[in-house]
Amino acid sequence: MKLFEKTRNTYLIYSVFIFIISSSIIYYTLREIVTNKQDEKLMWDKELIAKKIKYEDPLPIFEVDDYKSKNPPKDTLYFKDTLMYHIVNNKEKYELYRQLTSIETLQGKTYKIITRNSMVRSQDAILAITVSVGIVVFLLILTVYVVNTNIMRRVWLPFYKNLETLKNFSVEANKPIDLQSSDIDEFQELNNSLSKLTNKINSDFNNLKEFTENASHEMQTPLAIMQTKSEILLQSENLEKSQITQINAIYQSVQRLSKLNKTLLLLSKIENRQFKDLEKIKINEVIERQLEIFEDFIENKKLNVEMKSTMDTIIKVNPLLFDVVISNLISNAIKHNNEGGEIFIQTTDLFISVSNSGVPPNMNSASLFERFKKESTASNSFGLGLAIVKKICDNYNWKIMHSFAEDQHNISIYF
Repeated sequence: MKLFEKTRNTYLIYSVFIFIISSSIIYYTLREIVTNKQDEKLMWDKELIAKKIKYEDPLPIFEVDDYKSKNPPKDTLYFKDTLMYHIVNNKEKYELYRQLTSIETLQGKTYKIITRNSMVRSQDAILAITVSVGIVVFLLILTVYVVNTNIMRRVWLPFYKNLETLKNFSVEANKPIDLQSSDIDEFQELNNSLSKLTNKINSDFNNLKEFTENASHEMQTPLAIMQTKSEILLQSENLEKSQITQINAIYQSVQRLSKLNKTLLLLSKIENRQFKDLEKIKINEVIERQLEIFEDFIENKKLNVEMKSTMDTIIKVNPLLFDVVISNLISNAIKHNNEGGEIFIQTTDLFISVSNSGVPPNMNSASLFERFKKESTASNSFGLGLAIVKKICDNYNWKIMHSFAEDQHNISIYF
């Protein structure tokens, strides 16, 4: 949940809670006030009746039998709510009354005086006032909510715009991040920190990229010289067998080091997303071209290659990277195949699948795509082929999977 929504929802919950509590307090407070006023009115009526009995005796007096005893009850006074039966407009109904009952001894006689006052109008007044005040409170809360929402939206607008800008930030663009300024100190401080951070990232990225390219370029020259000199020495006539063996070992090591350097440079360029040019590529044409390149290796190992394609699928990708993907998949299928084994290649508009016969892997499928992880013990294998393929797939958001079943390795790439 976003911070703005959480703040708004929290405010709404507390507002509803406050509205219910305040309405209840208003209602019961008004009810208590009206009840006290009713009690005062009933007390005044009772005093008036008592005075009339005591001094004027103009009212018909009804003595209660219980009160004619020799030990009449003591004077008492109490209030209560009661319902009275009425017939109004030929309709029978009960109305709520506030009743005062008093037992008093007047001029030697004990009387029970009951006075009542209707609560209907008072209840209506209480409800009317409560509803009116509740509407006012509700409108006040609603107004504050709308105003607060608009204010919060304007306050947080630069933050969300900067967040979107940060999501789209890329070191490959080699541009400083453009953040929207804000009059909120905390947001402005965050902008300054982000600007410093992204500038540092851009600088480090460019330095690393430059170092990688320069180091690789500078290494290629001495490696090429060493390789050339080794070839010249191998062609010398006055060399002993032991010398030829040592020079040949140097030559092989230089070749291996040169190949490793080129491979790591390619991996670094892929990670830095330096292959941005996209073209429409026919998958089948690339596969057939790579099969021709590896034709001698396939014949040497007496492999049977079968290709199945539902259609001539076209994808948009960097042609060099896609060549690397297909080349590494076919090379991997040849290296880890049995003598006289099979290679089956299937292509659709959704995936590419390369299967080959072979022995069960001695590591899990996920480890096969890690750097310098390899099944083959061949000295010319670095364990970087599938790592490069995995990196290219990640670059294009493709999914690559490995499985082994029925003595068959299968690597599939889902577009």
